Amino acid sequence: MKNELIKHFKKKKVGLALGSGGAKGLSHIGVIKYLEEMGIKIDFITGSSIGALIGGAYASGLSIEEIEDIALETDLASTIKLFSPGFGKSGLVTGKKVREFLTSMLGNKNIEDMPIPFTAVAADIITGEEIHFNKGNLVEAIRSSISIPIVFQPVIRNNNVLVDGGLVNPVPINVAREMGADYIIAVNILSAKNSPDPKSDKKFNNKTDLGKSHKIIPVMERKLENLIIDHKWIRNFNKNKDKENLPGMKKILNRSVQIAQEKLIKLSIELYKPDVLIEPEVGNVGIFDFYKAKEIIKKGYIAAEAFMKEY
Repeated sequence: MKNELIKHFKKKKVGLALGSGGAKGLSHIGVIKYLEEMGIKIDFITGSSIGALIGGAYASGLSIEEIEDIALETDLASTIKLFSPGFGKSGLVTGKKVREFLTSMLGNKNIEDMPIPFTAVAADIITGEEIHFNKGNLVEAIRSSISIPIVFQPVIRNNNVLVDGGLVNPVPINVAREMGADYIIAVNILSAKNSPDPKSDKKFNNKTDLGKSHKIIPVMERKLENLIIDHKWIRNFNKNKDKENLPGMKKILNRSVQIAQEKLIKLSIELYKPDVLIEPEVGNVGIFDFYKAKEIIKKGYIAAEAFMKEY
């Protein structure tokens, strides 16, 4: 099968479009691992949010093994430290520690000098414009693309107020095509099949759950929830919601964003028709579950293997 795959892809310019989705995106590592094992050469890479982070690191020349090692070293303590709230004006996390982490991993590279052509996607939160980074500082591009609204402070660049690229293009298939790819492998980690049950609204208990590493919710996420529900009428609503079998306010907010992204992805797939669509089963992975790297990477590998065996 490997020889047949190599022959199939040999004459093609292959573009890899990596989607947004927080820690779910560590599954991109597993996908790339499998593609490498099958001898599939990637000619162009584009990504939104976590897809920009993983894709940018790989395009910069880091081996997939090096990227995997960095992910596996990210334990629970370092995850909390990385995303600890700093409370900037426009976001709970200033992003300083994330920028330091990216710089330590990637150095001071410019995108136009990298071995594989790369484009990171961000969004201007003021105009709604889709912004493409295909030159300039790689760390700045990734930091812009991963700026989840409210969570991270936006990046100000050339009068643009930049946030997470997943808002406007969660799986940038069209960008890979524009870069010159004639064969596109897209990785969607926000598939509708991965959506959680909207009625599932498990309460967080500070005293008990903080002691369980597999149950912990980062401090910043709880801070965000407190800000959202800190109005008297909402608190009264939440007291009565169980009687009406309704999800909580935070759950409604999260699902609102997820539904919008799912619709955008569906439209993008229909319009731009990737040649390969890989959808890792990462529905049980939370947006900040980076400490579950081993499990998430494996899911990406399994999904790629299952799909590519069809060839």
